[in-house]
Formats: sequence, C-alpha cells, structure tokens
Amino acid sequence: MSPKLGEIKKPQVREFRDVRKLLCLPLIPQLKKNSLNKDLENSIDQFWEQATYQIENLERTGKVSKIFFESITKDGEPGLEMVKPLSQKSYDIIKERIDKGAKLVIIENEEILNEFLDWSICLSVIGKSQKVLNKVLEFYKDVTVRRNTEIAKRIDGTLKKNESGLLVMTDENRLQIQPHLPSDIQVFLIHPPALNDIMRWFRDYWKKQTPL
Repeated sequence: MSPKLGEIKKPQVREFRDVRKLLCLPLIPQLKKNSLNKDLENSIDQFWEQATYQIENLERTGKVSKIFFESITKDGEPGLEMVKPLSQKSYDIIKERIDKGAKLVIIENEEILNEFLDWSICLSVIGKSQKVLNKVLEFYKDVTVRRNTEIAKRIDGTLKKNESGLLVMTDENRLQIQPHLPSDIQVFLIHPPALNDIMRWFRDYWKKQTPL
C-alpha cells in the first residue's frame, strides 16, 4: 500500500524527487445553508481554510498538474461545471489550478460508474429479504472492485514521473482505491483538524435517519 501522511509540515523538495505525488482531498458534500448550525458552518469554513493551506504547502514539492475528481465523466470546462453543484469549494480550488495550467482528467468509466450507482441505490432500498440483500451485495462488490481497479489504472496511466496530482474523493472510496495504486505514487492525505467535527456531524445525522 502507498505510504500515507496525515499532518503536513514543511515538505522538503529533495525528499520527493523522482516520485509521483497524489494529494487526496476529501469530498465534502454540498450542504444547504439552512441545514447548517453555526458550529458546523464554522467547522466547514475552517476545513477549507486548513485544506487550502495544506495543499499549497504540499505544492512546494511540485505544483498540481493533474486533477482527478470522482463521479465526473467529462473533461475540460464541461467536467469543471459538473463539479460546481457537488462542491463549490472544491470547484474553487480546482479552477484556480486549471487556470494555472493543470488538467482535469476523467478517471471514471461511465458505464461502470452508472452500474455502481444503480447497485448502491438498490442496497439502500432493500426491505426484509436476506436473499435479495446477499444477491445485490454480490453485484455491488463485483462492480466496486471493477470501478476501483479502473480508477487506479487511469491515475497510474496519467500521472507521470515527478508530477503532482490532486484526487478529490470521499474517504470511504479513497480507502478502497488506494491499495490498487502502484507503490511509486506517494499519497498525501489532506485531513485538516476541522474534518473530525464535520464527520461527527454526518455520523450523528445518519444515525437519526436510521430507524431503530
């Protein structure tokens, strides 16, 4: 598995020569303003300030030249517009780097992605049948492996020696994809302290949505 770094502190350029670097930014879903309490809103603002600082600090070892964003199936301007409704702050970070010459690269196979999303929906609506659950899980696990393998393959085939890439993806999906990446890709996790408060809010929210 590729090495991981949690807290980012003054990287030395000489330490990362001749390697490929992948900066992993968690995908935080776009939330409506009226759904945020003051504490959560402050945590999200802090997260983006801290994430921006960590990314800029890591770019001292090499500016981001490739950008990978899960679920995006178009490159160029159309792909960038697909990012905006998912995460405005991610869009701002990506747009700034594209304006400086970075390229948005498609890592999804659209057919596999659609299959993955459909089986995910099926899992969420299964009622009482264990037999149905087992069958859907079988298909879901199969497409998940194919999706992870395809994404890792596209990152590997695109990110060149000495280049830095930025991967925007939920932590859950990134954890599944990371073992498929080749060992010469250094993985850096953008995990600001404020992320813990945001994840705690999401856990509490989904717990309330789940019937006892």
